[in-house]
This record gives sequence, C-alpha cells and structure tokens, in this order.
Amino acid sequence: MIKRILIATDGSDPAVSAEELGLFWAKRLDAEALALFVKDVRLIRAPEILDFGAISIPVPAYHEALDQALEARGQAVLEAFKRRAEAWGVKRVELLLRTGVPYQVIVEEARSADLAVLGRAGEQLGHEATGVGSTVERVARTSPVPVMVAALEFTPVKRILVGYDGSDLAVRALHFIVDLAPGLEVVVVSVADDPDKAAVLAGEGVEYLAAHGVKAGAEALTGDPGEALVAFQEPSDLLAMGAFGRGRVVEMLLGSTTEFVLRRAVGPVLLVR
Repeated sequence: MIKRILIATDGSDPAVSAEELGLFWAKRLDAEALALFVKDVRLIRAPEILDFGAISIPVPAYHEALDQALEARGQAVLEAFKRRAEAWGVKRVELLLRTGVPYQVIVEEARSADLAVLGRAGEQLGHEATGVGSTVERVARTSPVPVMVAALEFTPVKRILVGYDGSDLAVRALHFIVDLAPGLEVVVVSVADDPDKAAVLAGEGVEYLAAHGVKAGAEALTGDPGEALVAFQEPSDLLAMGAFGRGRVVEMLLGSTTEFVLRRAVGPVLLVR
C-alpha cells in the first residue's frame, strides 16, 4: 500500500511539475503528501580562501545572509505547495524544511515514505529538455523506496507502461505498479532482439498482473531497449522500470538504459531498485 509520498521541491519549474505529479498520486491513492525543501549546506558553508602568500588554504565559512535567504525561500516554496495541495483536495500534508546535502536528505526522509517524487532537474541545473540532475541520479541509485521522476511539464497519467525484461528489478517494478493501476490502462512492454522472446516476456508480465486483478495489454518490441521504450511512451504515460541493474562498471562501458530513458522520456518515469 502506498500511503506516504515524499515530494522533493526547490520551487523551480521542474520541481513544480514533480509537485503536481506527487499530488496527482496522493489524491488517487488517498495518501499523505510530504513536501521537502532542502537548504543546501554546501552553499551555506562554502569555503573561503585564506591567502598566506605562497600558500592558500580553504576554510569553511558560515554565510548567514545566504542561510536566511534559503530559509525564506524554503518557507515560501512550502507554503505554495500547501496551497497547491488544497487545490488538489489532498487533505494530509506535511511540510519539511531541512538542511544538508540534498540527495542525502531526500534519501534519509524517503525511509519513512512509500514513494519519492522528484523533478528531472533542479534550479541550479537549468531546464533543458534532456537534463537530468545529479541529485536525481544519486537518489535513484540509493533510495530505499521507488523513485518517480516527473517530466518537465505535468500531464495527468492515463496509462502505465511497464518495461519488463524478466529481471529481478523488472519483477519488482511489476509488483509495485499493482497499487497504482486501478482505473488506468496498463501495458507490459518487452523489448528483445527476438520478437518471439519479447512476446513471451510480455505475456509473462500480463499473466502476473491478471493474478492480482489488473487487466493489462502486451506489447512486444525489438531494438535497443531504451530507444524502444522512449519511442513508445506518450506524455500521459507513466513508464515503470527496474533501475540501474547492471552495475556502474558495465554502465560506464555499455551505457545505462535507465539514464537514457531519464534523459529522453516525454512522460514521467518510475524507477524501482
């Protein structure tokens, strides 16, 4: 059961899209929405350089004015979130203002949630169409709960696509979307070099969902998994998939399907580890 949804926000446009997506699910699932704003301690205590002639030494320094500005910014962002939650009709809301390294704080707060929702890029990273913030990747790799990454612009979800390749992570993604599925169209999408193998995998996913009361369609595709999944997704589709399953070394050599999908997806992406 999904009853607590953590929504990380910094007030940027991508974060507002994440707020809308998180509140969309909070309303559908009758879940509590936890809005989190993190004051980046790396900005508040950025080092200053002390010059001793031949030697320069970085010394941590507390920037009080910046701390106060971030505090005010956080309060304003959280108040705006509260008003947005009221507009959605979400009754149970908790506002969290924390200080620390953003991805570490998000992961820590996610321990008491069932799902974490983030924007694709943060305020300091710009809003380019293919941008994925380092915070998003770090949270996705270390979060104790599934992570949902919003598209740059919010569109209500009408269909759930489950990228299924038979791996343990794909099975977990299949399990997780059972709670999200009621009232939505669901399609199990499998990609393989052999179309018959893809069809068998998709059928396996459909059979599992049927046993849990979820009616789903099957789609067998060929080609590169990341490219095929992105091409099949529409802006109103939530694409659910296992995340970062091949290890960092292999991903460095061959590339990461997860990273490709995050950069190119036109709709929200659900990452399950």
